Amino acid sequence: MKWPWKKKTLSFDEAAKFNWELDTNAELRQKMDELAKQYTNLSEKEYRRKLLLLFRENGLLIDSKQLDMLLLLRHKTDQMLLKQEVDHDEETM
Repeated sequence: MKWPWKKKTLSFDEAAKFNWELDTNAELRQKMDELAKQYTNLSEKEYRRKLLLLFRENGLLIDSKQLDMLLLLRHKTDQMLLKQEVDHDEETM
């Protein structure tokens, strides 16, 4: 039985699909760029609603909390990769 109050976790597949779509889906990126240009004219709630709608239109069925988690994961991954790159550059000097 699925409990309505039970927190939905993200699977590795969902996280990978999210990152894949952000990195490779040109149409999604274009629409996200267009939405970003509207940011100053929208409330945060409306912006997030439209952003989630864009993801849903591209097969990413995530909610607001999952979006926060995915963006944090992506940010942390970028930080780790950047640190690896810096460490590698320092070793080659």
